[in-house]
Amino acid sequence: MASKYKRLTLSVVIAFVIVTVILIAGYFYDSDKISYLSNNLQNYEQNINELELATLITTSNSTFSCNVLSGNLYSISNELQNLGKELTSSTLANSEVSYSQLNQEYTYVRIEYWLLANKINSMCGYKLATIMFIYPGSGGTNSIVEGDELSFLSSKNDSLVVSAIDGNLNLSIVSILLKSYNISNSSLPALIIDDKYVKQGFVNTSEIKDLICKYGRCLNFSS
Repeated sequence: MASKYKRLTLSVVIAFVIVTVILIAGYFYDSDKISYLSNNLQNYEQNINELELATLITTSNSTFSCNVLSGNLYSISNELQNLGKELTSSTLANSEVSYSQLNQEYTYVRIEYWLLANKINSMCGYKLATIMFIYPGSGGTNSIVEGDELSFLSSKNDSLVVSAIDGNLNLSIVSILLKSYNISNSSLPALIIDDKYVKQGFVNTSEIKDLICKYGRCLNFSS
C-alpha cells in the first residue's frame, strides 16, 4: 500500500513538473515572439516614415518617382499582411496585455500606411486602387471570407493596395475614422474605396471588382 502511494505521489510530482516546464517554455516563447513582432512593427513604421519623406522630395507625377513609391508601398503591404497573420495566432492572443498593445500599434501603422497610399495615389495621377477594409473584432465567417478575397485580389495585381483594421478596437483614431466616413459598428465589415466611396456590409469577390472599377481604377486580376 505504501509503495503504491509513493508511486502515485511520484507520478503527481512528475506531472506537475512537466506542466510547469511547458507553461514556462510557453511564456518565454510568447514573450520572445511579441518582442520580435514589436521590433518588426517599428521597422515597418520607419519604412513608412521614410516613404512619407520620399513623397516630399520627389517630383510630383514623375513616372520614375511614382514607380519607386508604388513599388515600396507594395513591398510594405506584403510585409504588413504577413505580420497581421502572425498577430492573430492563438498563442499570442493568450498574452492579453502585450498582445493588446501590439495590436493597437499595428492598427496605427495600418492606418498610417493607408493614408500614405492615398497620398501617393493622388500624387501619381490615381494609378492605384486603395481599399481600407474595416472588420468587426468578433470576426465572423463573412469578414474572414471578405478579408481572404481582398488578399487574393491584391496578390493578383500590385496596383491594388489594401489595408485592414479591427473596427471594434477601443482607439480614438478608429472612432474618428468610422465617424468621418459615417460607418457604424453594426454595419461592419466595410470598405473605403479610394478614400471617397464607402460600402458597408459583406461583398463577394465579383462585387469588390465592380466597386474598384466603378469608384477607383479598373484593374486586371486574371494573372
